[in-house]
Amino acid sequence: MNKKNPKNQLISPQEAKRIMLKSAKVIKKIELKKVNECEDRILAQNIFSKVNIPEYDNSAVDGYAFNYKNLINNKKKILTIVGQSLPGKPFIGNVNVNEAIRVFTGSYMLNSGPLQIDTICFEEKCKILGDQIEILDIPPKGSNIRAKGEDLIKGMLVFEKGRKIRTVDLAQLSSVGIKKIKVFKKLKIGIFSTGNELIRRNSSKKKFKIYDSNKTVLLALFKKIGCDVVDHGILKDNLLESKKKLFSCKGKNDLIITSGGISRSLIDKIGMVFEKNGEIGFWGLSAKPGRPFAFGKINNVPFVGLPGNPVAAIITFFMLVIDFVKKIAGVKNFQLVERLLPSDFNLEKKIGRKEWIRGSIKTKKNVQSLQNFKETGSGIISSITQTDGIIEIDENQKKIKKGTLLKFFRYEDMLN
Repeated sequence: MNKKNPKNQLISPQEAKRIMLKSAKVIKKIELKKVNECEDRILAQNIFSKVNIPEYDNSAVDGYAFNYKNLINNKKKILTIVGQSLPGKPFIGNVNVNEAIRVFTGSYMLNSGPLQIDTICFEEKCKILGDQIEILDIPPKGSNIRAKGEDLIKGMLVFEKGRKIRTVDLAQLSSVGIKKIKVFKKLKIGIFSTGNELIRRNSSKKKFKIYDSNKTVLLALFKKIGCDVVDHGILKDNLLESKKKLFSCKGKNDLIITSGGISRSLIDKIGMVFEKNGEIGFWGLSAKPGRPFAFGKINNVPFVGLPGNPVAAIITFFMLVIDFVKKIAGVKNFQLVERLLPSDFNLEKKIGRKEWIRGSIKTKKNVQSLQNFKETGSGIISSITQTDGIIEIDENQKKIKKGTLLKFFRYEDMLN
């Protein structure tokens, strides 16, 4: 990173993301947690299966188990029932010529007699004749049997280090008997808001003041992607106070976030602190919204300066910050989930600047298309609350006509 940015140039969001991800270092703090406490946590170890799943061949249905070749050679297709296998209480004896056992879903088949059980018939396809059964409809060989190790083989890699543990993954972890696993500790994110005009959301409304809406949503968004958050309050437009408070949180956070105060105007003091005392990765995006966006380090801690306008702060969080956070949190494989859909609108934009407009998926006669929100200003919060996601328009696109294929990113997809 540069101490200064002499060129003072805006960079593309693609280049911004490349710089951010290249500089991202995993915060290698690890803790041991119970499996049932690890939903949405990031694995800090490879997970291998200690057992075969299933441990033995077992039945996928309720029915009768037999040797297929023996049944085919049995002209009457009648077999004598010599026992039964229950879940947790398998049949231990031998199965001989023209014999079968009754089985229930999940029951093991451990027979070691002269004939290997290799096929199961549904019970409704059998006719009961006292202690015998007649197979009315012979299934193909191997039917209705879950083979030993069909799901996992002992020693197999189940999950790789760096995987975000989903709710459904807990079933697999529990199935191999793991009680505790190593996960990366949650990142601690310190968040500042800036501006003399701001008041806390629980304060009484004052003339010429506005509520700090950015802080509320940023705290929630960082929690949503698995971080612990620290609210460092509101920084007034004062250079000495801003520097003091930004440097006072040394060692307390893995990432510092500010909202507002990052443009190059005379009243924006965060930018001055960043320029004089920070390490600059870049400062300013060729994007709408999101031009006043800074990245680097302050006091040797990664720093992201978000725009002060609510929409711009939220959009740049989604399009740039999420992937950076995932990488330093230890996530190995991550990418924004995009959909490619035709536009249902016309639009003209400036060449050389990426635009992120808000929109939703519209379905008409079973055909999906993208509908844009008519208001595009960075202060129009309803452009986010009344839409489903972000429509991305590349720098080299000037005119968008109905039917043009565009990238669309759902808010909820990106938060997972």
